[in-house]
Amino acid sequence: MKFISPEQWRPKEIDDLEPNAWNALRTPGSVSVIAGPGAGKTEFLAQKAAYLLETGICPPSQQILAISFKTDAAKNLADRVKLRCTEELSHRLVSMTFDAFTKSLVDRFRLALPQEWRPSKKYSISYPNKRDVAQFWARRQHRVSSSDARDIEYETRHMDAASFESHVVGSYRIPENISPPQSIKHYLVFWWLREQIKNENEEESALSFMTINRLAEYIVRSNIHILRALKATYPFVFVDEFQDTTYGQYDFLLSAFGQAKTTITTVGDYKQRIMGWAGAKTDAFHQFEHDFSATRYQLQLNHRSSPELVRLQHIVAREIEHDVCMAHTKVPQRIDKGCAFILNSRSVTLEVNYIAKWISRNMQSRELRPRDYAILARQKPENYYDKLNQSLINYHLKLRNESIKIGNTTLQDLLAEEFTILFSNLLRFVIGQKEPRIWGQVYSSIEQLRDTLPDDIRAHKTIENQLVNLKHSMQALLEQPYSTTTAHSVMELMISFISPSDMRKAFSRYNTGDLLDITLEALEIHFLQCVSNTSNWQGCVDEFDGVDHIPLMTIHKSKGLEFDTVIFIGLDDNAWWSHQSGNTESMATFFVALSRAKQRAVFSFCSERGERQKLSDIYALLEKSGVKEYNIN
Repeated sequence: MKFISPEQWRPKEIDDLEPNAWNALRTPGSVSVIAGPGAGKTEFLAQKAAYLLETGICPPSQQILAISFKTDAAKNLADRVKLRCTEELSHRLVSMTFDAFTKSLVDRFRLALPQEWRPSKKYSISYPNKRDVAQFWARRQHRVSSSDARDIEYETRHMDAASFESHVVGSYRIPENISPPQSIKHYLVFWWLREQIKNENEEESALSFMTINRLAEYIVRSNIHILRALKATYPFVFVDEFQDTTYGQYDFLLSAFGQAKTTITTVGDYKQRIMGWAGAKTDAFHQFEHDFSATRYQLQLNHRSSPELVRLQHIVAREIEHDVCMAHTKVPQRIDKGCAFILNSRSVTLEVNYIAKWISRNMQSRELRPRDYAILARQKPENYYDKLNQSLINYHLKLRNESIKIGNTTLQDLLAEEFTILFSNLLRFVIGQKEPRIWGQVYSSIEQLRDTLPDDIRAHKTIENQLVNLKHSMQALLEQPYSTTTAHSVMELMISFISPSDMRKAFSRYNTGDLLDITLEALEIHFLQCVSNTSNWQGCVDEFDGVDHIPLMTIHKSKGLEFDTVIFIGLDDNAWWSHQSGNTESMATFFVALSRAKQRAVFSFCSERGERQKLSDIYALLEKSGVKEYNIN
């Protein structure tokens, strides 16, 4: 193909880039890009991918690896690149989560691990909590001499069980030569990994993602051939939300792509570092800039929020980073007054009824849709769901908990999967939804799935015939009584048409491990539940996708998303039990939630849920910023 010269290349689908974005895009070496909320981090990465691919700076035989922390963020970036590049080029961006990438390496190169560190071919994913860690510590004490047991008891007394995996295990490198651990700490990590791999009394290993991370790091560090192949495949690496990089993830990045010609682009924002509890490094950007000789660039624009919200965000941001510069925004202010306010209610019933009524009226007056709103909770959104949903139903509105667990994944992650999206689009196509967009998405997906070349006329005709035949076959099923029994048959036919084996060939993230199996299991659960909740196929597919549902989710799950109006529920001491004045991570969590809003932020306090003594600094900050409080009676 013909390449564009770097000097002549222009951004795709947008007018221009800000000066520092241009500099970060063109710099030949590694760069760290500090970008606040709404700065367009994903858009910048999509433009840089297009630049590298269309200019040939990333040669045709090589690929770009893009690592994100969330499945939907990885998919969002891949989708943007597809819109900005030809199919031939966009397929050379491999966009996946950190966990999915390290897992793919372990699954593919498992036999490169020595027998002592080799998990079973098929293994389960474990999610150890602090109770599991405490039980492990106690178990190890009972398996050593009394003097060693005392040493373990003394060492663990100064450890935090909640951060053992993220901080201690994540900082440990599996030795290339098996030898007795040199310290109690290393002894504990050694046996933590060994117990998961051998999984006593079980045929299959049970690995946490941190253990998988450590095994992947060992593979690339100990096998020069795998390391060379990795670097030859991916000369360019992007890492999104870099402020949340854990000790283990950074160590893997260093082993896999350090000391070589790999060019790494990291993007993120100190003010949105909210994963400290999960082992996020405190100095990720500084460490990266030192280890990879990276140049730092700061983006100045906010493309999301109105001027009043940007002003409020800046006031909160200064509590996290005192010398932070105020972002510039060209987003129009669409609300004359009250872009932020506090609701104060004495009972949960008053609170949820008022919120439902307010959303209904605001939606009508401003001609918005339900998904223009989001209700965010610090944790456990399921605790708010029932009463909120019942109140919203009274106003003919529906709520959906996007953080809910379905099988071994969450609803939000399930809906971001390529398989799920194709299933939904195919269902819309076969039930007769006449939208050119749906046909285009379905046809393009099947082209990719069947590995069809652009100029292969016969193959394209085959795809058209396959889709027509599928629609005819489905008509007979769709005419049967609407029930879960019929739904089972519909699902079997759809999955057979898509073909899991073709899916594994077309998408690298599915060709190893059990991600596709997890997706299929969750998809079936969700699909059948949607059938049970609706009375026809159109209603089912709308329920499946969450059309006209107001999303309820945790603040962590809202990262990377944006809504016209964000409503914080549960802004009280019980929900924010770990908050302390001066706690920058807790303030960063509040900042992340605030920065999801494009036009309005609403803060809801209910005295029946808890007090607000611990949060007095946040409420004082809001009052100081001119945010008004209204009592709900």
